[in-house]
Formats: sequence, structure tokens, C-alpha cells
Amino acid sequence: MSTSTPSRELVNLRDRLLETGRWPEHHTLRSEIANSWRRCLTSGVDPEQRSTTAVSVSNPDAIVARASRAVMKRRSDLLQDTPVGLLVADRNATVVSHWSGDQRLAGILRSAGSDEGNLLDESVAGTNGVGTALEEQAIVRISGAEHFTDAFQNFSCVGVPLRHPITRRILGVLNMTCRLEHANPLLLPFALETAHEIESQLYLDSSKTERLLLEQFLSAQRRSDRPIVALNDRLVITNPAAARILDDVNQGNLWELAAKAIHSRTTTVENLQVPNGDEVSIRFSAAEEGGSVIGAVMEILPAAKRPALHAAVRSRTAPEPLEGMAGSSPAWRQVEESALRLRGSTLPMLLRGGPGTGKTALASAMFAQQKADGRLVVLDGRLQAMEGASAWVQSVRDAMASPDTVVVLSHLESLKPRAAQGVSALIDAQAGGRGRLVGTVSEEGDLDASVLRLIERLSVATLRLPPLRDRLEDLPELLQKLSSRHISNGAHVRWTDETVQILSRLMWPGNIRELDNLVRLVVAKHPGGAIRAEHLPGEIRSQASRRQLTMLERLEYDAIIAADERAKGNKTEAAALLGISRATLYRKIRAFGINMGTSAF
Repeated sequence: MSTSTPSRELVNLRDRLLETGRWPEHHTLRSEIANSWRRCLTSGVDPEQRSTTAVSVSNPDAIVARASRAVMKRRSDLLQDTPVGLLVADRNATVVSHWSGDQRLAGILRSAGSDEGNLLDESVAGTNGVGTALEEQAIVRISGAEHFTDAFQNFSCVGVPLRHPITRRILGVLNMTCRLEHANPLLLPFALETAHEIESQLYLDSSKTERLLLEQFLSAQRRSDRPIVALNDRLVITNPAAARILDDVNQGNLWELAAKAIHSRTTTVENLQVPNGDEVSIRFSAAEEGGSVIGAVMEILPAAKRPALHAAVRSRTAPEPLEGMAGSSPAWRQVEESALRLRGSTLPMLLRGGPGTGKTALASAMFAQQKADGRLVVLDGRLQAMEGASAWVQSVRDAMASPDTVVVLSHLESLKPRAAQGVSALIDAQAGGRGRLVGTVSEEGDLDASVLRLIERLSVATLRLPPLRDRLEDLPELLQKLSSRHISNGAHVRWTDETVQILSRLMWPGNIRELDNLVRLVVAKHPGGAIRAEHLPGEIRSQASRRQLTMLERLEYDAIIAADERAKGNKTEAAALLGISRATLYRKIRAFGINMGTSAF
């Protein structure tokens, strides 16, 4: 049967959509193709532009590339001299291997963008058997003008997601393509058979530890009908019941709890608060094979009837009491509780914390009502170097003169002695109707005596903000909150568990500000969808690949960062402050993976 009429109808529909942006009430597109076209329109795909976008870095040694090459070599005999092309892409839609039984078809496919290293993401190449299968996370069939771009409209293809045989996560896509006139109903079953063979090869290529952990998981699942998880520091295997309960739980948090059982080689029971506010009890036991520990097995226990405790857990996960703030870790809850208690006081207050911990943001959140009424004034101490001490102090005086005003003096450590003396004099004058003073100061080294006296006057009530590395449980919430600030088109991003775990391995010397800079960089390139590990800058992934520091090493790390900040980057002076040689300092910097380029903020 000729396909010319429906093809013309689809092309006309596409052109009307491009021209008007409005969908007709009735159309002939299948749901998965309509969904893909909507994504293409949102991404601004040009249907007339031939897509040959190549990635700057591809990984030909990735496990899906190795497995597919081995299978394609075996399958080539079956497809020799047939007008069919095979292509495998990784989970980023980058082509990692391809083969064709017909040289003419091979040339046509290459010109359409099938070469290794080319990107077939929907946002670049439009509707296609790779990008659409990844977006739908399902098998797709695309024929002729169902492709959004002109470059693919002479082809018919099938895309089959390739899943890791142990974790069942999508690793890539197998795509089988032929010219439209050679379309055959056998294309799909052959693609499914080939995909199954690639997944079997992936299992054989998996490490011995991964296979043994899968066997431990299956053994535990046979013994119990409860939610079961098996995991190590790189792998998580769950049954559907466990996946529903632990949805959006940070893998790093699970692994930290499991580590207790692994180190002691005993069975332990730990309580874990899940994102919906419930608390679950989990039995952890070490997974051993041949006397060696290969991971841990988790069994989620039935919920105990503890209404009082349940209510307490719910109360802690109530909507954020401070507008714009994010976090539910014990360290951050303590800050919020103190902030709420001090908010109604009239005492001078000092917010202490390392650079970038969010002191000014916390002050703005504490006094959100005053901010809305125009009664919150923030004066940055760093500006007095440009404005002059007299002009800056006069700004403070004017702000303090307004009754019921909260005046935030940020970056007190940057004040010159004359400015600090002027503010102290204003405090001593006790002017009538004076607004409430709040200061912020970073935990830094030597300060002038007059600045120290001002800090002391403001520290009647003191609130300390923890560094980000002491509240890593808050990373998922912080990432979502910061992402929403930098995406203006209403899109939504989701930071995957793997990505959060990588970020939790970093020490974050620049705290929330450093995290915010990273979020801004990442979402600028990926403003929608899942943020995966490969979307992170290479330097971040490299730093995170290093081992976790022990408690003693973390103390040394903190001391080195503090000394470097105090010495303003002078390594000789920093070494002298630490009482070690310059060579020893550099050795420790390399050993701990400290990037001094990001440590001073």
C-alpha cells in the first residue's frame, strides 16, 4: 500500500504546528509520536536542518559499546547483504557503534547522522528511534513522516531500550533502520532478539561482584515477601515494593546506614525517614561471598504502630517555616528552630558561618514580613571600600533611624577600622526609634580590634550556620530549590540519585554559594529533565571519584582550608600557620584532592 497520502498529511500537520503552535482537536499521530513532536516543538527543532551534531567526548569503551560490538559481530552474518542498519547509542543518545549490511544504505545513514559520536537526542535530531525511545523509556516504532525532521523521513526504524541486566536501568538503545520501501514487520522481533542478546552479553561483562550481589538479592527475595534491596557503593538492586517506598531516597544515605552492618558484619536495624514524612525500619545485613563482603542486603520491616512518634516525624517535615530556605537535616533544623525563636526578639544579632553558607539569605528569610513591607535594609560591608567609610556609616545611621526596621550589616569582616568605629558609635548613642541590627560575619582569621569590638556588640544573640559538608542530607532539597531559581521557563529538572551521591562525596569549601554556581552552570546546559552524572563537569566527577575521608582526615582538611583562607592563598604562610613544611602542605593538598582554586570565597 502506498504511503504517499498519509505522509503528505503528516507533513502538512507538522507545518501547521510550526506555523500556529496549536494542535488540532483530531489528528492521526500515535500517542508516543505526538508526545515526541510536542517535545521537538518545545525544543525548537528545525525540521529542515540535517542533524550531524557530534559530542566533544565519547566513550567507546563503555559497557554498552563493548557488549553491542560483540553481538553485532555475531549478527552480521545473518544480516549480510540485507538493506538493514544496526545502531547502538548510550543513555545520552550518543552513537557508540553501528553496522549496515548494505553499503548504499550505510552511506545514506552516515549522511543522516549515524556515525559514532553523533548525538541523536530528540532536542537535536527530532523524533527518531534513539532519542524518542530514551524519552519514552519504551520500545518505539517510527515510520516515514512520523519522523519530525526531513532527514529521517525516508526511513522506518525500531528503537529498543537496553537495560542493565542487574539494576534494570536503561544504559542505551538498539536501533534497527531500513529504507521506507523495505519496511518489514519482522524488524521488531529481530530487534527484540538482538537487544536481548546484548543484555545477555552485558550480564556476562558485569563484574563478578555485581553478579554475586544479584544472587544475594534473589536469594533474599525468595526467603521473604517484604521489600528487599541489595546494594554496594556503586550498585542498587530493588524489587518493586522497595522501589515504591524508597522513591527519591538518596542512595548515599542508604549506603551510609548499610556501612554499619558491613563493617560489623552483623545484622542491624536502623530507622530512616523517607521523603513523604514516614519513618521506616530497615534491617541491614552484610552480603558475603566466600568470606568477603560484597555489599549489604536491606529488608524493610512492617510499620510499627507508634502514633506519637509518627506525629513527631510529620511535624518535622511540615512545610518550610522559613521562606526560601531548604533542608531537613538535624543540623539545619536546629538553625531554623533558633532563627524562629530569635525572630521576635529586639536584641542585636550576629549570624556566623563560613563563606557562602547563606547568612544573608537566612536573615532575609527570617524577616520576610519586614522585607515585604519595605522595612528590611541590607547594607554590604564590602561596599564601604568604594563608597567611603563616612558615606557608608551615614547609610547605616539613616536605616537605623526608621522605627521597626531590621538593618542587616553583611560581611562585617570586610569593614575598615573607621567604618567599624562609626557603627559602634551609633550603637552606643542608643538613638530613639533605632531599628534592630543584625550582622553577618564569616569564620575568618585576624581582624582589626575595632571590627572585633563591633562583632562583639552585635553578638548578644548568635546563630551559627553549619558548612554544607555537615548537612549533606539536604543536598536533594537544595538542588531542587536552587534549580528553580535558575530556570525561568517553567521547566522542571530532577537530580538523579547517582548525581546526588557524586555531589555528596565533595567537601564543598564554598558551601551553598559553590553549589549554586554548579547548579547554574548545569541547568544552563540542561534546563529540563533528569540531571545525570554525565551532565556534571568533568572536574567535579574527577574530584568525587576520590575516596571518602576519615574523620581525622576531615579535621586536617578543614584546617588546611582555614589556613589557606587566613593566609589569603599564600601557601608558605599557610604552611607556617599549620606548623608543617610547604612540601608537606602540597602533599596533603594532593592526597585530599583539595582544589585551592575553589577554596577561597
